[in-house]
Amino acid sequence: MERAFFYGDLLFETILVQNDTIPHLTLHYKRLSESAALLKMELCGLNEEKFYQEILHHAALFRMQQPSVQTLRARFVLYRDSEGFYLPNSNRSKYQISIFRFEPKPILQPLQLGVYREQSKAPGPFSNLKTGNALVYVMASIWAKENNLDDALILNTNNEIIEASSSNIFWLKNGIWHTPPLSSGCVDGIGRVLFMQENPCLETICTLQDLQSAEQCVLTNALQKPRPFSV
Repeated sequence: MERAFFYGDLLFETILVQNDTIPHLTLHYKRLSESAALLKMELCGLNEEKFYQEILHHAALFRMQQPSVQTLRARFVLYRDSEGFYLPNSNRSKYQISIFRFEPKPILQPLQLGVYREQSKAPGPFSNLKTGNALVYVMASIWAKENNLDDALILNTNNEIIEASSSNIFWLKNGIWHTPPLSSGCVDGIGRVLFMQENPCLETICTLQDLQSAEQCVLTNALQKPRPFSV
């Protein structure tokens, strides 16, 4: 994984595994395959069925060591496996699957978030992907912990709030849900897609005032149900 280490030349999917099922498998595979095409990575002969079976195989190996664990978190990493410096010699890829226990904490009250202002994120076609270029999320998470917050909100280079460190954001105003558009630079999250399928929603530029005056704010991702937050 030298290129992944040196250049962040990778894609990843964070996937919930419940017993022998993967919720929203098709959405995960679709995002991975479309992202790989955009970054000109080969898909290692994967189709949706092989993608599914590979994750379940690694989950089964994990459960052999910890048989009582039913809900798992899988991290699927697709990386370009090539020599070269910035210019790779080929677009050949490999993948790696890691499995972790997953025990979501019950949410008894809204999560407390703040706005991380030390580094912003530039919008563009790559900003919607889940890649190895994740330092802004790492540093925002550290900042949130240092300030006794549950999470941090990320700004784009236009000073618009676009997402949290590992979730998309939605807010309710006058009975209508809103979320930042993909053009603002947020990740095209699975939880985002599902929430928009289930709720009429407008894609709207987000400011701090929008969130502070909202009737309700929630975080979404592929692992958990929508979680309320305040700023």
